Amino acid sequence: MEPLSRRKRVSYFVILTIVFFIVSPLLILYAKGYRPNFGEVFKLALTGGLYISADEAGVSIYVNDNLVRKTNIVQKSIFVQDLKPGTYEIKVSKDDQQSWSKSLKVFPELVTEARPFLVDTEITIEEITRFLNTSNTATTSSSTKPLAKNPEYENVNLIFTTIPLKATTTKATSTPPNAKSIRRVTVENKAGELHVSWAGEEDSIPYYFCENIDCKKEIIIKTPSLVKSHDFFPGRDDLLIVRLEDGIYVIEIDDRSKQNIQKLVSGGEFDFKIIDGGNLYIKSGLKIYSVSL
Repeated sequence: MEPLSRRKRVSYFVILTIVFFIVSPLLILYAKGYRPNFGEVFKLALTGGLYISADEAGVSIYVNDNLVRKTNIVQKSIFVQDLKPGTYEIKVSKDDQQSWSKSLKVFPELVTEARPFLVDTEITIEEITRFLNTSNTATTSSSTKPLAKNPEYENVNLIFTTIPLKATTTKATSTPPNAKSIRRVTVENKAGELHVSWAGEEDSIPYYFCENIDCKKEIIIKTPSLVKSHDFFPGRDDLLIVRLEDGIYVIEIDDRSKQNIQKLVSGGEFDFKIIDGGNLYIKSGLKIYSVSL
């Protein structure tokens, strides 16, 4: 095979250079979210995207009533791109779980993020008995064998009965006694209304504080009744467990549209505690139960 002549090499080089300078700006525009607007000739339209993280398999994710994906073990999130700016209805559902929905705005050149949560429609609640041998009926001629205390019950009950120490005021950043804080997100109960604030750097503020490029300093949690107590949902800084007048609920902090709230336990007589960073316990009178989340 004969080598290319100098004239051909120069011609190919010139042609490839021209192609490079034509294609490169188009690729840059595409990466920035510009897409052809076929309604108007020679005009480009900016687009955005949606990123929905479901955190579990078997979840159906809908955008404007269209099924986009059913998550699996490998893919537990979706990224929908090339969306025109506007408001989109997101719905997330799974069999035997309460559904989640939200209206989210898509902005040019930006990805709008959301992290749904799903709570079982039937929550598993197991009583922790005060004694280990409650069914023991063995007797002797002189006395009945004493009941053995359940150490799990004793340990959990101690958490419910222990009065928390008041927060010190030596530092300006100390958490108030009626507040909970995790990863720089603080939730304070002000006369039954929860106020959420961010104490970290502006460039690392959680997505649910911002819409487009505008970020708020505080989010107020909207609940049907006054909040008696609250804590963070295990493993999440965007979800809260709250005790209201008629039961215990899970509610999201994200207020970019109506905040989703899902019931865990019915009944105003229950109190709750989260122990060891992930175990939820509820108490009514002398009875204590563990709740499967």
